[in-house]
Amino acid sequence: MVTKNGVNTTDRKYFIAKERVHEEDPPGYTWERHMEEKDWVDMTDFRRAMTFARATWPKK
Repeated sequence: MVTKNGVNTTDRKYFIAKERVHEEDPPGYTWERHMEEKDWVDMTDFRRAMTFARATWPKK
């Protein structure tokens, strides 16, 4: 879910601050790639949340 502070899992076990939604570390390694490595993530929902978050907080 997208909150006023960032992206959070519904169980609040994993949080990405709004300042970090565009982060790629190393370059090309996106949050989507990172979260695909976890077997508990619903990637459809996660991608939707990240798309909304990035639109809400555009890259500066």
